[in-house]
Amino acid sequence: MYKKILVPIDLLEDDLNPQIIKHVEELAKLGSPEIHFLSVIPSAELFFGIEVTILPESHKNSAERSVLALRALEEIIKDINVPDERIVCKIGIGSTKDEILSYADDADVNLIVIGSHHPSTSTYLLGSTASTIVRHAKTSVLVIR
Repeated sequence: MYKKILVPIDLLEDDLNPQIIKHVEELAKLGSPEIHFLSVIPSAELFFGIEVTILPESHKNSAERSVLALRALEEIIKDINVPDERIVCKIGIGSTKDEILSYADDADVNLIVIGSHHPSTSTYLLGSTASTIVRHAKTSVLVIR
């Protein structure tokens, strides 16, 4: 049914990630889709704002931060019941919403499986990231609560 499934993972969301992984395992049984796990870390400029100019060089190293994030992502999905050859892990740097939508287009995914938590009045029923993905994605989106 699905050939490529994109699963954005928030590295700091301990409660929601296991639920997302359970859904992905079930979806993986419906064929042999590639499962693309993507975690997005903010660029140093987004994270630190104006202070980035005074940080030591070691804190600005996106490559080092990406390696640490990739390890964290791999730890989160280490027990998933999907063959390793069908799993792709990537780290994006920048705006979470932009990175997810861009990756979905570039990888030509058929489905995005995203978690949603802590909605506010401004986002009504979905979190702001999930809401943006649902509105702007060019493919189907499954929202996990």
